[in-house]
Amino acid sequence: MEFSKTPQRSQNQDALKGILFPVQQELLALEEAIFGLLDSQIPFVRTVGEHILKNGGKRIRPILTIVCAKMTGFQGNRAAQVGACVEFLHTASLLHDDVIDNAKVRRGKTSANALWGNHVSVLVGDFFYSRASQLLIEQGNTRILKVLADCTIATTEGEIWETLKSSDLDTNRDDYINIIKLKTAFLFQAACQVGGILGGVSDCFVKALSDYGLHLGMAFQLVDDILDYNASEDVFGKSQGIDLREGKLTLPLILSLGRAAPDEKQVIKNAVLADKIDQELFERVRQIIRKYHGFEDTLGLAVEHIAQAKQSLDPFRESLEKGILASLADYVINRER
Repeated sequence: MEFSKTPQRSQNQDALKGILFPVQQELLALEEAIFGLLDSQIPFVRTVGEHILKNGGKRIRPILTIVCAKMTGFQGNRAAQVGACVEFLHTASLLHDDVIDNAKVRRGKTSANALWGNHVSVLVGDFFYSRASQLLIEQGNTRILKVLADCTIATTEGEIWETLKSSDLDTNRDDYINIIKLKTAFLFQAACQVGGILGGVSDCFVKALSDYGLHLGMAFQLVDDILDYNASEDVFGKSQGIDLREGKLTLPLILSLGRAAPDEKQVIKNAVLADKIDQELFERVRQIIRKYHGFEDTLGLAVEHIAQAKQSLDPFRESLEKGILASLADYVINRER
């Protein structure tokens, strides 16, 4: 993985590298499996694929698959291969998201759609989905295939729902929670679940891993939505305030909209409906969110999910891998990007 040389990102990545140090060999196998899946009759597919896959991604989701498989006693390279499929499903969604959002930056670098156009990005995203499906079929485990196929449907439904709710000032907390569960948390859940399936453990242990992943994914997205307002681009890897500029009502904004005075609500409404938002308006909205504890309460909910994630691991005996999963939960809540 390539890391930025900025002090903030280096510190952030050093923390993650420290957590994952005990599974370095497995992560090397994961990287080999990921880039092996890029083989295509069209060399340009590898060019685009390598651009996004070498773009500083943390690999959290496939790492979860590998650690969960290892914790449940699985040995062999299939965990890396299934993890690579998880990463391909995630990467495909990023390629498609950037087209939908007309994003210019992804992880601090020029997005694929900005470099090669929307048509190429959509098609390469389709290639990623198809390649992952192909390998999963070759693996021959229909249970894993079903989990990830169901997850792909849920993720797509979440993205559709979020798009339909764009600039919808009636979006409420329940809408938001359901959207992020579908579009983000379910892939974390599936990544952990398939690790347990690989390990061949009883359903109660698979369920425990599934619950851990779901709560971890919820916390991840909640923190992401706070960082969208507060992290600088060189740390976060994308422009500040993207959600607001795209008319997305995330929880910090939803909470503040329900608490604000009429004139402040009007400021928020103007920002959500505006075609373009200047820095002054963005700062005004951010001040309103701070005033009404939108960031603080969103973080509080994320902390609750992290506590639930850790509690979900209680059925498992103490082990190196269980410690890694607990540390990953702490990392998610404290991350800067």
